[in-house]
Amino acid sequence: MHVKSGLIGPQNPAFARYGGIHHIYANERAMEGYAAGRFPDGSVIVFDLLETKESSGATVEAERRFIDVMVKDSERYAETGGWGFEEFKSNKLTEGSLTAQERTACYSCHTGVKGHDFVFSAFRP
Repeated sequence: MHVKSGLIGPQNPAFARYGGIHHIYANERAMEGYAAGRFPDGSVIVFDLLETKESSGATVEAERRFIDVMVKDSERYAETGGWGFEEFKSNKLTEGSLTAQERTACYSCHTGVKGHDFVFSAFRP
């Protein structure tokens, strides 16, 4: 299910890494988590980041930069708040690219939203 979309422009300090159009998707279990504020095991959240281009005065989607995926499994990922993290570059959707150190960095960043079960996004009905 589509959770929400957003646009990070060049004036944003995170533009170098996260500039572009963001689409957030969630499976049914994760949608339960958005409603409850705590995500059950089996939740999957997908962050799809696309470059942008201008076309006739409109900002439109361009090439995919990467897809980040979070999977909730409290036992398997106990050391990272119950969440597993992976990233897929461009359109290489079967070749995860994160090292163990990069997964730890994902978790470290997400600790800032520990009160929302380590999830940055909120569902936009």
